[in-house]
Amino acid sequence: MYRISNALPQRVIERALCTISEISWRVPLGTARKRERASSWAPGKPSDRPMHSAIPLGVPRRIRSVCPNCVIETRNAVLDGRADINALKRNPGVIKAEIIEEAGRVLMRKICQIHGPFEDVLATDAAFFRRMELLYPGPDFACTEDDLVHDHGVSSVRYGRGAFLVFDLTNRCNMKCWPCFMDANAVGHVHELDLDDIKRILDRARSFKPRREINILFSGGEPTISPFFLDSIRSARAMGFKRLHVATNGIRFAQDAEFAQQAREAGLHSVFLQLDGVSDGRNRHRGVANLFGVKQQAMENLANAGLRITLQVTVANGVNDDQVGSIVDFALRNVDKVFSVVFQPIMFTGRDEDMPDHRRYAQRYTLSQLAADLGSQMSTAWEPLRDWFPTAVISQFSDVLDLLQPSDSVEGSVAPNEHPDWGVMSPLIVNRRTGFWIPIARFFDLQRFNRDLRVIANSGRGKALTYARLAMAILRNYRPHLAPSGFSVVDFVDLFRQCSARTRIAGPNWERDERGTGEWAITIVYGQWFQDLVVQNLSATETSMTPVASQEGEIPFSAYNSIGWRQVVEQLHRTATLPEWHREHGRHVIHANGNLVQILGAGKVTMDSREGGSGEKSATLSCGESEACPTKVLSG
Repeated sequence: MYRISNALPQRVIERALCTISEISWRVPLGTARKRERASSWAPGKPSDRPMHSAIPLGVPRRIRSVCPNCVIETRNAVLDGRADINALKRNPGVIKAEIIEEAGRVLMRKICQIHGPFEDVLATDAAFFRRMELLYPGPDFACTEDDLVHDHGVSSVRYGRGAFLVFDLTNRCNMKCWPCFMDANAVGHVHELDLDDIKRILDRARSFKPRREINILFSGGEPTISPFFLDSIRSARAMGFKRLHVATNGIRFAQDAEFAQQAREAGLHSVFLQLDGVSDGRNRHRGVANLFGVKQQAMENLANAGLRITLQVTVANGVNDDQVGSIVDFALRNVDKVFSVVFQPIMFTGRDEDMPDHRRYAQRYTLSQLAADLGSQMSTAWEPLRDWFPTAVISQFSDVLDLLQPSDSVEGSVAPNEHPDWGVMSPLIVNRRTGFWIPIARFFDLQRFNRDLRVIANSGRGKALTYARLAMAILRNYRPHLAPSGFSVVDFVDLFRQCSARTRIAGPNWERDERGTGEWAITIVYGQWFQDLVVQNLSATETSMTPVASQEGEIPFSAYNSIGWRQVVEQLHRTATLPEWHREHGRHVIHANGNLVQILGAGKVTMDSREGGSGEKSATLSCGESEACPTKVLSG
């Protein structure tokens, strides 16, 4: 890559460029023509977007929530035939709740007139909570022409393009572990999407505005055991979807390197690999003694197939909260394989819906706690109030990219506009050669840059002026004297290319651009907290960036798994009872009870598994009815 001439010290030249950009930014635009226009993919012009106040924020405030017991009673009435599906739409138990600050924490409190009071913590650091809300850019376009997709009453998506469309290919799984938001292998029926279902749902995903360049995430259960897994990927790719992902425990990929290659050839783009710790012992609550070794082998096979890997971590307080720093360190050591990390605080649904209060209080984990734990567990300074932002700020970059697209573009960029209470992120850069990493916000004023992006997007100018203003915004927010050794202003070109490819497919080399070709790679650490019944905020579900694509439409992930939509959809579209399935298809293998998963070799990623598994007998459990498959669950 081109480097700044040695005729003058690099930092001197960079400071001069930053000063010039600061001055140029302040020059009025004058009579430059504004290009605010309606796009074919959006329901109006940028100025038609909802006001920031459309999403209630601030502490204290009152919100709409639900009574957990009323929801369960309503759900059971629908499942038993005593009420129809409209009961979930109209009022599954809606009550008022208060979000308050107390002793430096942010709490949700609510009282049901029938079932009494409920309380839980939303943030262990009120200052962090307020900062995320302060930096929230406001909602994306309101959804229109979406009656066939978002007709779910109080559980409806109302704003935005989303970022990931989740496809539960099957409710079957090859594990029976804890935690599990859906209680896989513990219900008496099978629900699987066939190819016709998948094609109808994919076609419907483009039927409303704002139309989007969406990420498809095949999930489950364990999606790789679906007989339609590879065909699903091929079908989505044939229909024009390119960002194709799978959320998996990795067992199938660890056991069969050829399967990873087949998935890549079918069109799979990346893998969300579940991981709870960086040793076998710290994953043992999942019921497999050598699970970290399985993850290592899966990573090796996936990387060899050219697949991008994101580590997906469920965090429970007192279980693996002390592992979050080690997991990020593991990801950064393996930056050639790991693209990003997503931490998901435990969601008390499915297998954990009936969790007693004392255990839920003990295991509840918040996004502010994640930021604090990473700050204390990592060797490099990582500051919660400087280096973390709501995930929704990425949508401001998407807005600028949309300005740079042709006027006849048929879809907008990926725009994760998630509610700030439930989605945060911290971008890092890591040197591929040395492994050195640093939060971007330490040497780049990301907060002011996001304000600049909003100014650029709202000004709606032509391409040339938009590019010029974007370059000025980058340079004026760069702090060369705080940048790491070896990083120069020209490295921003590759970082910009990486960010652009994450939100917009602009050419045939987008996957290469997404990873970057320079010495520095962007690794984003996300915190994504899905709402269970105790902390449900109905206005937050309206901005869901991860709706579940079902036969009954696109339903916010939190509502699908807590309000009761999963149970109702699976009953309405049940494939077979469990005995019927077994008679026709046999019983699939389930790995449980602390046994070993057979894999051919140890993974070659950086860091070995030193705890447990090495002296235990290898076995798998072939499991039929769910009660024959007990799994060891932590007692709290």
